[in-house]
Parts: sequence; structure tokens; C-alpha cells
Amino acid sequence: MEQKPWYQKEKLDPVFPFRLWETSMRGFKLHWHELLEIAYVRKGGLVISVEGLEYEATQGDLVIINSGSVHGYSRSGANTSIVLVQFGLELFDQSLIDLRDRMFQRLVFERKTIVTTEEDGEIHSLLEGLVLDMRREFSDKTEGYRLAIKACLYDLALILLRRVPARQFSPAELNKRRHRNEILERIFSFVHSRFSQPITLAEAAASANLSKFYFTRFFKEQTGQNFHTYLARVRVSHAEELLAGSDVSITEIAYTSGFASLKTFNRLFRTYTGTSPTQYRRGSES
Repeated sequence: MEQKPWYQKEKLDPVFPFRLWETSMRGFKLHWHELLEIAYVRKGGLVISVEGLEYEATQGDLVIINSGSVHGYSRSGANTSIVLVQFGLELFDQSLIDLRDRMFQRLVFERKTIVTTEEDGEIHSLLEGLVLDMRREFSDKTEGYRLAIKACLYDLALILLRRVPARQFSPAELNKRRHRNEILERIFSFVHSRFSQPITLAEAAASANLSKFYFTRFFKEQTGQNFHTYLARVRVSHAEELLAGSDVSITEIAYTSGFASLKTFNRLFRTYTGTSPTQYRRGSES
């Protein structure tokens, strides 16, 4: 089955579905996956979009992204470094039932999206310490490191359960979210099959069976960005892959990525990555 660029299905160890890595994260287009994700900003800052809302994450902030949530990364600072943690709910074994609200049956990981020192104080310190402990354990891989990481995840879930108020979602709101994802699925599918060609707003709206007016409002509300910004980011992301993984000329990459001119490509590439295509390629080769 073809992998959808906006839907990531990672093949992790079924016995221990967990991974952690550190990255500069210059940018990553909107996507979703079944794994839960925690982004911890070690230094610098960037914008993280989750469920249509944008969060200015700076050094020390943590962003918790629930399973199935549409999210993306952009406007990263030059020296930004973030720790990304991804894990499957299978790690909680029979304790999974305790991770849900008693009344609304929603996962505790939905209770808080961004955790900062200024607003969350002690809760932030506790969660930050757990993420750093997992980073150390995953890096050292000393005897029992899997147990230590699982213990950290259990502690993290317990803090959210006992110390962060639950968000209340009505059945109507949940149905609305499912309907939203179905529409976004059609839009993302259309864009990723056509981004190398000219795409008009009317064509994108038609792919979702929406009027141009409603499509414009819907896309902005659900993703936190307008459609043309999203399209440009998809094209830039494709260009990044070619610059890092091929010796194709920059001019050819610009046109095969869907840009109408080399000037436009250079301008938008710098806007979304903070560097020129030439500098990006040189950095990938070093």
C-alpha cells in the first residue's frame, strides 16, 4: 500500500513501540500518525501547529500531540534543537483503561497541548525532567532502560491524569472532528498528487466538494494557515528531499516541485527554511 505523505505509519518494535531523537527541525508539513508525540525544545524556538492552532514554542517548552492530531512544524530558529518522543499506547498494556477520562473516555494526552515554565510551573518541571530522563536512558541504553522509559511514560500519564483538568468533548464535537479529518484527507490527497502542477483555489475546493468561500475559511480554521501557504510548504518539503538526496540541478528541482519560476522558488524556500537552496544542499552534504 502506498504511504501517504501526510499520514505517517511508523514500523516500530512491537514489543517496545518507542523512539526518541534530536533534530534541528527546520520545518515539517502538516501530517498525522497513530503514535503519540512529545516535542521538547532544548534550545531556540519554532512554531508548532496542532489541530489548527499555532503555538510559539521556545526553549524549555513541551508540546504534547495526541494520536491522530493534525500537526506540523515551521519557522524554526537558526540554532533550534528539539527532542522528539514518539510512542504507541501498547506500552501501557492493561493500564490503558486508566488513561481515559471516566466521563468522556478521552485520552489524558488530550488534556494539555503546550506546557511552559511561565504558565505551568511545577507540572512543567516534572514533565521536563521525565523527557530528559527518557532521553538519557534511550541514549545510554544501559540494562533496564526500557523499564525506565516505561516508568517515565507512566509517571507522565499520571501527572496529566491527576493534575491537569480534563477537556470536555461532546458527541457532536467528536463527530465534527471525524468529519473534518475526512475532508482534510481529500484535500491532502489532491495536493500530494498534483503539487508539481499549477493548482488553483477553485480546484482545491472542488476536491473537497466545498465552495471557494467555505473552503478558504475551513482550511484556515482547521490547519492554522491558508491554503497557498500549505501548498508552498508541501512544494518546499519536496524540494528539500531532492536537494538532500539527489544531484539534480536546483533549477530542475524548482520546476519539478511545482514552482513557476526560480525566483519564486528561491524566495519561498528561504522563507520556510531560513536558508537558500544552495546553502541547504551544502549543509546536507557536510
